[in-house]
Amino acid sequence: MKSILFAASLAITTATASAAAAAPSASAKAAKPAAAPAPAAVQVPTRDVPVNDFMQGRLPFQIALNVPVPAEFQQSKVKKIGYSYWMRPEDAATATAANLPTRNGYLYGSTATNVTYDAAHHVFYGINDPGSLNKLRGAATNIQVQEFKEAKNPAVMISMISGTTGQPAYFMYMATGKKKETFFLSYRAPDGRKDIGDAVWAKMAAAIK
Repeated sequence: MKSILFAASLAITTATASAAAAAPSASAKAAKPAAAPAPAAVQVPTRDVPVNDFMQGRLPFQIALNVPVPAEFQQSKVKKIGYSYWMRPEDAATATAANLPTRNGYLYGSTATNVTYDAAHHVFYGINDPGSLNKLRGAATNIQVQEFKEAKNPAVMISMISGTTGQPAYFMYMATGKKKETFFLSYRAPDGRKDIGDAVWAKMAAAIK
């Protein structure tokens, strides 16, 4: 081990000395341009909507979660059993469950899911168990999983890049507290903008207690 460390140290010292000998003096060097500042994180105005209101009374119990809804979104009248859709009112005028406004984005929740929560093992079967994650890896990239095992209502959040659309997708599953039942929320960022999606999803994560 000492010989490896010594060789590494010697290589660094030699390289440094060689570079110093070959380098022109500071006065001869051209001034390097200043590095461009990192772009500022996008700010997405949102308002907090209690999840029971967001879900239009579909949950079996009151859950202490405020959903960060983009400021321009309102609850829509788009119909699908078990679902609650939020989007811009001007988009809601023509949207259907089969034709949602991808250009300007939307947010929805549903109790219509086969995902179940196993409290003994802190696993959402159908979404973050090993078999389901392996299947997900075959259909998406850049998969990020956040688990909230100690929350009053345990949850798991997943973000990814869809292998089908090439755009970011965001899902959150949460235990309702009734048997093994769960519900989920999903966000589609306007024009598939990952910076906006990540900003809203970060607020969602911060809201889970």
